[in-house]
Amino acid sequence: MRWRASGFCVLLALLLPAGGGQTAPGPAGPRALDARASVTCRALEVQTDGAKRTTLVVFHHAADADRPALAQFLREHSGADVEIVQAGSQAAAVPGTVFRLKSCFGRGLLLLPPSAGLKEGAVFFLRLPELRAAAVSPHHE
Repeated sequence: MRWRASGFCVLLALLLPAGGGQTAPGPAGPRALDARASVTCRALEVQTDGAKRTTLVVFHHAADADRPALAQFLREHSGADVEIVQAGSQAAAVPGTVFRLKSCFGRGLLLLPPSAGLKEGAVFFLRLPELRAAAVSPHHE
């Protein structure tokens, strides 16, 4: 997947707390999630089809401060492989695919495995896997 270099990381770093800020608390554990590589979201509707092994999540920003970052993320990464981490969870990141819902302003759609365990109203962090990997890589400058 191609990622366009832009002010995206800078915007997210300014809007999201690095360790206890204005939005929902982050996952437990030291430096569990790099704020530069994520945007905080809230699940609006969650539907799981066990037979097809798919969970669909309609979501939007978790707080008003997250709105611009999520809008940019959805415009730039619709159709991208992503991962989510539920706020306050020590569980591993769950892989999925994100889409921008053009007919629903400020909303996104996630395709996740049914094991994601996401419930309506849950707060989660949405991130690109390569941004997280780059942020924690010892060779990243």
